[in-house]
Amino acid sequence: MNSVTNNPNRRFAVPDKILLATDLEDADNLLLHAIAQTRVSDAALTLAHVIPSAETLPLDASAICSADAVVMKLEATCTLEKMAAKVRGAGVACDIVVRQGFPQNVIPELVKISDAERLILGTHGRRHLKRLLLGSVAQEILAKVNVPVCTIGPHVEAFSAHGKPKKILHPVSLRPGYEQSARLALEMAQFYQSNITLLHIVERHNDSARIAEWSRSELQKLVPHEALFWTNLNTQIEVGGVVNRVLKAANEMQADLIVLGTDAAGSFWPIRGDGAAYEIIAQASCPVLTIRRTIPAEQSKEHSKEEPTISNAFAGMF
Repeated sequence: MNSVTNNPNRRFAVPDKILLATDLEDADNLLLHAIAQTRVSDAALTLAHVIPSAETLPLDASAICSADAVVMKLEATCTLEKMAAKVRGAGVACDIVVRQGFPQNVIPELVKISDAERLILGTHGRRHLKRLLLGSVAQEILAKVNVPVCTIGPHVEAFSAHGKPKKILHPVSLRPGYEQSARLALEMAQFYQSNITLLHIVERHNDSARIAEWSRSELQKLVPHEALFWTNLNTQIEVGGVVNRVLKAANEMQADLIVLGTDAAGSFWPIRGDGAAYEIIAQASCPVLTIRRTIPAEQSKEHSKEEPTISNAFAGMF
């Protein structure tokens, strides 16, 4: 196991323990990503499955509601054991856990119990469980989990066999707490010797040029002086819609990983609390690693006291 747990950024960038939550239908694809990530960081893996409570199932799955919970647990356990055998065969320590309940409650609890430092999550289950990790449920999990969540969306087909992202895209919000996710992204770039792009998006505004100039100078402040020794780092300012600009930048640079910072509501858009983060996750062609920002009370108070002119000028910023 790695020995860098005293540094929270390095601990999250190179985890000792990873939890993979699967609905069993997405298992094959997620397992490839999980094995690659565990091997590169020498981490142990826990495979978890949540048998949903009857009230969480969609209407077209009503026939499952009468199934015996014991039988379902035995079947899930058998499937996870077969998956675990593949993981162990790849030289990775692995255990399994099966629970019943609401996924948005059980999964965050399992992260704590297992002491996991990363959660791997699929966003597109199939058949009767297809809605469980979509929309509000996934956003609720992102809002509750205090460790980075690596989501594998429906458009992510390829995986990195060596688990090392060569190109990282980190959209920077420049709102309170943004330094936390930026430090994680830079820590990962340093450890994996990855190229990294820091991207800030400005909504169209009468003074967009001035805001963009200010934003670029703020991005430059995030860059360590020694960064040029271990990475090719690019700062980029875009004007326009958040989701489209992030996805466009990721596709153009052929990113292997997008690192997102989210707020306490699981949202990446700092003002309205909408689903921008999840839209990026659901549409991205590469894995997305999200980390929930924690904003110190004094920093939040200071931000709320900003002059209205400044607050209004940057209200649409991502």
